[in-house]
Amino acid sequence: MGKIVAGVGLSHAPGAIGFPETAPPHQRESTEKATRDLGITLEEAKPDVIFAFLDDHFENFYRNHMPTIAVSIADYHEGPADQWMEPLHIHKKTKFPGNPKVAEHLINSLVDQGFDVSRTGSVEYGNNLLMPWVLMKTDLPNVSIVPIFLNVFTPPLMRYSRAYALGEACRKAAESLPDSTRVAFLCTGGLSHWPPYWSPTQAGDPPSDPFLALMKRYQTEGKSVLKEHPDLFEKFDDYEIEMAKKNEYPLNSKHPLVNNEWDLKFLDYFCKGDTAWLKSLTYEEVEEEAGHGGHEVLNWVALSGAMGGSRAKLLLYEPVIEWICGMSYVDFEVLEKGVNGHTNGATNGTNGVH
Repeated sequence: MGKIVAGVGLSHAPGAIGFPETAPPHQRESTEKATRDLGITLEEAKPDVIFAFLDDHFENFYRNHMPTIAVSIADYHEGPADQWMEPLHIHKKTKFPGNPKVAEHLINSLVDQGFDVSRTGSVEYGNNLLMPWVLMKTDLPNVSIVPIFLNVFTPPLMRYSRAYALGEACRKAAESLPDSTRVAFLCTGGLSHWPPYWSPTQAGDPPSDPFLALMKRYQTEGKSVLKEHPDLFEKFDDYEIEMAKKNEYPLNSKHPLVNNEWDLKFLDYFCKGDTAWLKSLTYEEVEEEAGHGGHEVLNWVALSGAMGGSRAKLLLYEPVIEWICGMSYVDFEVLEKGVNGHTNGATNGTNGVH
C-alpha cells in the first residue's frame, strides 16, 4: 500500500530565478528561504515518487490541442525547454526521472475513477518545475516525478470542484500503489497574477497590444512561431519587467498585477481546509480577482483534495510586484502516524504573512 509522506505547494514565478534582483532584498531572502524550507520537507520525507500538479506554459500543449488533464509517461522528462533557458538563466538541461510504472498505475486508476485523462510521452518543463526545483536545492537523487498537467490558460477550464475531486482520485491511486511506495504531493503556481500571456478576457480578442498578439499566435500555433521569433521569451521577460515597473497588464492599461487581499483570503480558506469554499470557486471570480494567471490555483485545489482537505501551515506570503505574483508557500506537515498513516499540522492561516 502506498504511503503519503508529504504535501507542499508554492508559487513558480519565473522572475524568482530569471531576474531575482528586481525584488526588494527582504522579499528575495524570505521567498528563497521558504522555498528551501519546502525542499527540506521533501528531503526529510524521503519520497520514492512525487506526484506534481502543474500547468503547462505552452511548452508542450497549445490552443490547437489542449488537454484538460494530462499525465505524462516516460522514463525521463527534461527541462527547461529551449525557449526558457535564457530567461531563467539556466544553461544546462536536467533530466528528471519519470517512473513509467507508477505513471501507468496513476493514469489507469484515474480513468477507472471516471477521469478521462490524456496520455502524453516525454514532456519539457518550464518555470512550472524548474523555478521551485532550483531554489528548493533538494538532495533527492533517487526520486522520480510524475507530472499531472491541468489546463489553466485556455478556457474552458475544469470546475474547481472537479480539480478537488481529481486530487482525491490521485490520492486513491497513490494509496493503492504496491510495496509501501512513498509518495509526496507537490503543486506549483499562483497565486494572483496577470502574466504576459494573451487572455481573451483580460487583453481582448483580437488583442490590440502587438506583443500579446504575437503571444496569441505562439499559444495557438506552438513552436513554429519560435522559428520566426527565436527571442520571443527574452521579449517576454522584458515585457514582464516593464509591466512590473508600471504595475499594468496589458501595458498602457491601469490594472494591478497582484491582488494580495484575495490571495490572503484564498490562503486562509486553503490552510483551514475549508473544502466547501475551495470547491465553490468559479472561473469568473478567479478571473476577476486573481487574473488569468490566478487559475493556477486549480493546482492548489487539487493538492487540497490529494491531502484529504487537511489543515496546512502557511510558511510565507509575499506580494512581489517585481515578479508580478503573490508568492505563497504551504506545507501540510505530514507525520507518519495517525489515521491512514498520516497526521497533518494546523495553521491559523496567517503564519509568515508579510
